[in-house]
Amino acid sequence: MERLLRPAPIYDRLLENEFETPVRYRARMASNLGGMLSFASREVPYYRDAFRRGNIETVDADPMVTLAALPILSKLDVQDAGRALLAENLPPGEVRLHWWESSGTTGRPIRILHSKRSVRMYTLLAQRGCRWHGLDPGAKFADMRIPRLLPRQADGSLLAAGETARLDKWRDLTDFATGPYVGISIMTPMDERVAWLRRERPDYLMAYSETLELLGLATGDERPAESLKAVVAISEQLTPSMRLYVERRFGTPVYQLYGLTEFGLAAVRCEAGRYHVHREHCLIEIVDEEGRACGPGETGRIVITGLSNFAMPLIRYDTGDLAEVGDGPCPCGRTLPSFGEIVGRYGRAAYLPAGTMGPVLALREAIETMPADIMRGLREFQIHQYADKRMELRLVVRSPLSDAFFEHVHAEWAKATGGGGPDLRCSHVDHIPRTGGKSEVFTSDFMPARDGKPLAGRAPEAGGSPSV
Repeated sequence: MERLLRPAPIYDRLLENEFETPVRYRARMASNLGGMLSFASREVPYYRDAFRRGNIETVDADPMVTLAALPILSKLDVQDAGRALLAENLPPGEVRLHWWESSGTTGRPIRILHSKRSVRMYTLLAQRGCRWHGLDPGAKFADMRIPRLLPRQADGSLLAAGETARLDKWRDLTDFATGPYVGISIMTPMDERVAWLRRERPDYLMAYSETLELLGLATGDERPAESLKAVVAISEQLTPSMRLYVERRFGTPVYQLYGLTEFGLAAVRCEAGRYHVHREHCLIEIVDEEGRACGPGETGRIVITGLSNFAMPLIRYDTGDLAEVGDGPCPCGRTLPSFGEIVGRYGRAAYLPAGTMGPVLALREAIETMPADIMRGLREFQIHQYADKRMELRLVVRSPLSDAFFEHVHAEWAKATGGGGPDLRCSHVDHIPRTGGKSEVFTSDFMPARDGKPLAGRAPEAGGSPSV
């Protein structure tokens, strides 16, 4: 399946690492993590100060002890620290390579300087995901994302809406001979994106989870594209009901990667449903509000420590995502560290009134699992919460929805709220605005705006822990 352009014993080592013993893993992780912590304490002003403030003189023989003593790094901390997070000197043979910018979905974008090794790891780990999912590199690959994350036009400008980016090989597998790559901006109207998919006839499509859901809604009773053999969901939460819906509408399996612009690829979802961490590249903790490790079955914040980027090390970086801690070895047989489902983001959900997300998720699931004949005509939807806690289901339709649709929605809402929750109003709208180019299925006046201020002028309510 894989056609290498150069000898790559590192790929053999990546395969071996997927099944190495716990003893070997702990020894290698102690070496990698200890090396990064020692480097950061010497060469990075921000961490020199963090070690001093924490009275940490040297890295412990067990680097996890030192790691736990360091504070969690928030997105705002990264923005405020600025150049203090840049290494003054790099290890021999390492070079500063690229600035990458986050999408800015929780505030102003974050700029991260990546080293040559960090960028190189992206290709290596993308190959692992392709191998796990059985993707054929010789096939045609399509990409549907915000313009900043797509190839630039010939003059260096961002890809315009309706334009196609074309490369003779996949962007993420630079060490392999692959088939062609095409990309299109999600700022392109949905009808044009559907027509583009059918015209380009790709074998695989990578897109945001909610983009896949909306593509399914946009095409009525037909598949979005008959040529597709698999789709890869990225960035946004893919709930179990969303997964089933997308698989049903596309007629293909849905594969998932977990990555961030700040790190590149961090984990890949296996056939047993767990996310396995690319431990050669990063270390992932799942912690509670106090930064303590969560136990099996518990849900906590995903915190990442990078092991490859010496240009701008990020240690105990708070991703803003929530995930479940796995229990015991993964049934797939791989020994890479793993965690369970990613259950959402908490950075903005923490501002919601208690009990908000349960009914919202139930309503989403009711729509996503609704029989096709009932939801025929639905093109897009969004749930919005007003400052007085009223809820509105906004609907974009191509044809009138049946009475059965609304009866089903209101019945499920009553069930989810116990009959005593806030009113749910259904309304028809011509379009649903995007935030930063992305669609949002749930919005609330209680959530902070993209500048970090609450939309309704509200601070989190007492005990306002994540309600997801």
